[in-house]
Amino acid sequence: MRRTKHLRETTTMTTLDPQLGATKPILLRVIFLLNALKILLTVGFFVAFKFYGLSVHGLEGDSAANLMLLALGGYVLAFAGLVRSILKRHMLGLRIALLADLGISLYVGAPIGFLTFAISMALTFSAPVRAFFAYRA
Repeated sequence: MRRTKHLRETTTMTTLDPQLGATKPILLRVIFLLNALKILLTVGFFVAFKFYGLSVHGLEGDSAANLMLLALGGYVLAFAGLVRSILKRHMLGLRIALLADLGISLYVGAPIGFLTFAISMALTFSAPVRAFFAYRA
């Protein structure tokens, strides 16, 4: 009798609180902001390549600006998928949007994109974010 009571107590302690996911957690807002800032950074690189003659590892001029414009379009589409997944509380959609974001970063060769992907994907495995996506009103 005592052993089953102990097991019951430990299992309830490890399960997620059903009310925990009712509001958006701070970590989910961090994921949102990281990806929004990546879009702004890509706009900044586009302007720097196009109008200020920035040269980074052999990328310069109009070809680099066009690459940033292509990356910007991809990041915006991935961000739209990310926002839609958050609004619909669809964890798989969020992770797919992040993987698409990684694909764009690989194509462009953006180390900042790799870093934001790693942080964002790691945050999707946190308890508050999982509770948010598991919550059903």
